[in-house]
Amino acid sequence: MTAPRPRFAAYLRVSTTDRQDPTLSFPSQLKAIQRKAADLGGEIVCEFSDQESGAHADRPGWSALTHEASNPETRRFDGVVIYSTSRLARDLVLAGLFQRELASHGVDIHYATGGADTSTAEGSLMLSIQQAFDQFERDKLIRETRRGQREGASQGWRQGGRAPYGYRRVETPTPAGHLGIAKARVTLQPHPDEAPIVALIFDLHANHGWGLKAIAKHLHARDAPPPQHVDPKRNQRRHWSPSTIRAMLRNPIYTGRAVWDRLDFSTARRDGGAPKLRPQGDWVVVEEAHERLVSDETFTASQQRFTERPRREHTLSADSPYALAGHVRCCTGHQPRSMQGKTRKGHVYYACNYGTVYTEQAAAEVHVGQKYLSVREDELVPLVEQFFEERLFGPLRLAALEQQFRTQLRERESADKTQAKRLRETIAKTDAAIAAQIRAIEAGVDPGLVTARITELKAERSDAQGRLDELQADEDPHEHPFDAVAAVLQRLPNLTEALHNAPLPVKRQVFDAFGLEVRFDKAASRVWISASVTEAIAEALVDAETGTLAVPVSEIAGAGFEPATFGL
Repeated sequence: MTAPRPRFAAYLRVSTTDRQDPTLSFPSQLKAIQRKAADLGGEIVCEFSDQESGAHADRPGWSALTHEASNPETRRFDGVVIYSTSRLARDLVLAGLFQRELASHGVDIHYATGGADTSTAEGSLMLSIQQAFDQFERDKLIRETRRGQREGASQGWRQGGRAPYGYRRVETPTPAGHLGIAKARVTLQPHPDEAPIVALIFDLHANHGWGLKAIAKHLHARDAPPPQHVDPKRNQRRHWSPSTIRAMLRNPIYTGRAVWDRLDFSTARRDGGAPKLRPQGDWVVVEEAHERLVSDETFTASQQRFTERPRREHTLSADSPYALAGHVRCCTGHQPRSMQGKTRKGHVYYACNYGTVYTEQAAAEVHVGQKYLSVREDELVPLVEQFFEERLFGPLRLAALEQQFRTQLRERESADKTQAKRLRETIAKTDAAIAAQIRAIEAGVDPGLVTARITELKAERSDAQGRLDELQADEDPHEHPFDAVAAVLQRLPNLTEALHNAPLPVKRQVFDAFGLEVRFDKAASRVWISASVTEAIAEALVDAETGTLAVPVSEIAGAGFEPATFGL
């Protein structure tokens, strides 16, 4: 009886879509893999591929392959064929872990070029040497690339990225005989239309004391072309915004300086999250890298305005018609955004500006089909007054407060249990990772290549264990000061009727003092209302007949109370 032919899965990988063309690399790899499968007396029955760095473990194609390999009853292959060891991984530890994972499922890896017979000690050694060389080539390439970028930055050449507003990219052909990928070097030159606008922005802010909103409004009036957002879905209306003005005023590039290597993106690419700020000694700062648009004195004066700008207590005039200005936020399908007060046909309402920033189409997608979303003030104020009566002024306020504390206690206890579980999982994962590093050393890997990683893992484990110990050692970490807070709340006079009949300036002052926040969700037809209360508020409201606060709003800092929810 003839034995069945071995079935093999082909694994293909290219590093990136811009450096390697998958339409060329994948077919060439597959042809070599098919020849290797034929030499082994089998055939390729399925293919898995990735366009990922060889140092990344998170690969969709490889994950699908290992998932199928883990089930012997349903998997379609008996072994895996890869073009070369570098296509598996360019990280020695990752390569070892990938091999062991498949080996634990009884699946062997074969290489179309290179490789070795891992059934012998000599073959395993040769394979480890090849994989170590793969990592060496990657590390050397990174080193040389960064060396070239550092030198290019120190000479004033821009290292990637589009030109900031006010400048344009000017490309200089690379010298004859240059064999690198880049065919031109980039410098910055002032943009004839945008550079004067940058100078105007700094002049208005630093020398004339204009605010960000005033500058943006002035630029609108002049029809000054705004920057194009890096996200094409944003700012399609081409509007100036205060946040854009702020970012430009904070950017030292307009002083003629260029800063390179300020942020470390390696951990962000590997673990996610934001890049880390490198020590300032590692930065490459180039003076006079390009023509400056503002002087050092003007730039310094602008930065000083940001640090010394006083906090304004109130911006509304006494005759403003808005009782809830600054307190209403829209959270319909997006993060809370401040809603702007408007009047129409004798009615006061608050409108969300999501469509102005993200286009009408984007607003309709998140705003339950509405391009522009608003809510009338006469629908919100009764709910706010009901909240103050039930939670702050009325006879049931203490019962509501006690219920809130009990709920928070249960939630915190549940959160602690979840946190403890995650910390234990982290400790278990780091223990497993340390064990994997040790097994790699036992398999013949140079200890010097994994020692640093072992040190990192031990530090992570120690940190997780320390936090777990603190969590477990605190026998009563969530003792709420209910009596103290209740005493403050009890001192508040019942101003329900007074608040209802108070003029708008007094209402606004009360709302400001309590840190009122109203969140509106059109899709859920719900309004969430929350406020804060302190001893200072109680003192200020003891004399209820005055109808005014006895202390400035800026001196009142509240302790948050759980929001009340109302249908709308």
